[in-house]
Amino acid sequence: MQLSAGVHFMQVSKWLGHGSCTLTLNTYGDWIPKDDGGAANSLPEPPSALGTPVQAEPTNVIQMLGR
Repeated sequence: MQLSAGVHFMQVSKWLGHGSCTLTLNTYGDWIPKDDGGAANSLPEPPSALGTPVQAEPTNVIQMLGR
């Protein structure tokens, strides 16, 4: 139930007293949501490789010597 709720598998492994995270993933890995990477996923959406190029954020650094 914790994996379904988005709790990290390493934490669940500790709670269950498993000797390795591999045991937890092999046994309960199907309970980890696949659609969005889990409820605890707070990473931003990656930039598209095909579409519009990612623009750099404005900076006050002056580029010198063509680098």
